[in-house]
Amino acid sequence: MGFMDGLRDPVVVIAFSGWNDAGNAASDLLRHLMDSYPGTDAGVIDDERFWDYQQTRPMLHRTADGAWVEWPALRLRAVHHPERDIIVVLGPEPNLLWRQFSMELVAKIKKIEPELVVFVGAMLSDTPHSRPLPVGAYTNDPVVEKKWDMGTSDYTGPTGMIGVATQLMLHERIPAASLWVSVPHYVSTPPNPKAQDALLTELESILHVTLHHAELPTEAEKWTTAVDHLSQQDPDIAEYIGQLEEARDSEEVEGATGDTIAAELEKFLRRHGDDGPDPGP
Repeated sequence: MGFMDGLRDPVVVIAFSGWNDAGNAASDLLRHLMDSYPGTDAGVIDDERFWDYQQTRPMLHRTADGAWVEWPALRLRAVHHPERDIIVVLGPEPNLLWRQFSMELVAKIKKIEPELVVFVGAMLSDTPHSRPLPVGAYTNDPVVEKKWDMGTSDYTGPTGMIGVATQLMLHERIPAASLWVSVPHYVSTPPNPKAQDALLTELESILHVTLHHAELPTEAEKWTTAVDHLSQQDPDIAEYIGQLEEARDSEEVEGATGDTIAAELEKFLRRHGDDGPDPGP
């Protein structure tokens, strides 16, 4: 029996560092998953034609045994969650030959036959750090939209590898969606544990599993407090953040009608099901 034959109800979660990954929130989240559960290496895409090494530099590492070079590559790892296998795909966004790269990626994903592929990304926005960071799940696949009760994206404009690979998977009839968190543009330096935790919470809902949050909630609180202290040292920044908070709060009040609250509750119940995991506190 081959490796792919032994997978348990697999799903695939993909993140590219770089343009799609504000504050490294998406790639750090996948590293968190790999650190939280036992895993098995499941493949690699490391063709040097895909990366411009002047743009995406190799990394020089030193250990007690000597030095070694880590070359840019997309690595697949099977994370063995107690409830199902999660194939984590992580690496830098390629610089070159995107069509060939995405076709090679899709070929590997097809062998896994996942129930769903989730691309994870993070974008800079005008959201305030002191409020819950918005997370959205989107798909252009009508089957995925109905089954997972997701929204559709009407975005047009410049796109990254997530947009390219998602469209190819739609063409190849591989169920795929993207999960995005909004990161405050005025504090984009990684790490961002609050954005990671927000993504992880939504990923739990989509995958119907309970995932280890470990220290992420605590680190998120520390991060928020630290940004509070820094912003209070500059009156202009503090005023700007106050304006963002007021705008965000007004949007929530305007949107919190009885119908929208009921719709969100119904959406949550459909995703989890009557026998779904306890969402916790």
